[in-house]
Amino acid sequence: MDLKRYLEEKKAFIDKVLVDYLPEEPPFGRRLYDAVKYSLTVGGKRLRPILCLAGCEVVGGEQKDALPVAVALEMIHTYSLVHDDLPAMDNDTLRRGHPTTWKNFNEATAILAGDALLNRAFEVLSECSLDSDLKVKVISEIGRAAGMLGMVLGQQCDMEAEGRKDVSLKELEFIHRHKTGALITASVVSGGIVGRGSKEEIEALRNYGQLIGYAFQIIDDVLDVVGDESKIGKNVGSDIKKGKITFVTFYGIEGAKKKAEEAVTRAVKSLEIFEEEKREPLERIACFIVEREY
Repeated sequence: MDLKRYLEEKKAFIDKVLVDYLPEEPPFGRRLYDAVKYSLTVGGKRLRPILCLAGCEVVGGEQKDALPVAVALEMIHTYSLVHDDLPAMDNDTLRRGHPTTWKNFNEATAILAGDALLNRAFEVLSECSLDSDLKVKVISEIGRAAGMLGMVLGQQCDMEAEGRKDVSLKELEFIHRHKTGALITASVVSGGIVGRGSKEEIEALRNYGQLIGYAFQIIDDVLDVVGDESKIGKNVGSDIKKGKITFVTFYGIEGAKKKAEEAVTRAVKSLEIFEEEKREPLERIACFIVEREY
C-alpha cells in the first residue's frame, strides 16, 4: 500500500466536499461566512476525517455512509484550532502555513467562526441519513470527546498548567488524553459505529485511537523543539516560550520518540482482530504519526 497516495486521495476527497456542507452565504454578515470558509480550507492533513473513513471501512462499512461524520469531525477540529490560536489562549499567528483566523480577520470574528463551525458540525450530524440509533451513538461519542469531558477540559487543564514547574507526568498525560487524544479516538470509533462494528471491534478501535492520540501529542512536542516551521505549518518553540512542561521535558527528544514508537506498536497490535488487508490503512497511519518530519 502506498500510504502517501492513500492520504493524498482521501484528503482531496474530503477537501472537495467540505464547503458543500456549509449553508448558503447569508445576505448580511458575510464576514463570518468568509472566516469559517477560510478556516476550513487553508490546509490541514485531514487526519481525523481520514481516520473516521478508515474506521468505517475496517469493520466492513462503506465510505459514503461515514462521509458526513468525517466532515463534522473536521469542522470540530478546525473550530478547536481557531479558538486555541486566540490571544486569550495560545496567541498563535500561524496555522497550517497561513495566518491564524483571528490574525487574518479579527479576534471577535474568530470566536464567532469557531462557534459557527462547532454548531454546524452537529447540524450535519443530526441531518445525516444514518439510522436513528447509530446517529445517537455517533453524536454522543463525538459530543463527549469534544466537550467538557474531553477536548475542552483538556484545553482548560493545559492553560492551567502553563508556566508551572510542578506539572507531573500523570497530569500531563491527563491533559493530552483529553485535549488531543479524545477527538482522535472519537474519529476512528465513530467510523466503526457507522460501519456497524461489533462491540469487540469498537473497543479495538478505541484502544487504537487512544494510543495513536498519545503518540501524536508526543511527536507534536518533539516537533515544537526540532521541527521545521515551513514543513509543519505552525510556529515552533511556542511551548518553551510559554514555559510549558511537555513530554520532551520528561523524556528528552530521543526518549520521547521512543515512547511514541512504543505506543504505535501497541496500537498496531490492537488491530489484529481485523482482516489484514482492511486494517493496513490504519496500521500505516499509526506509523506515519511517528515518522512525521522533524
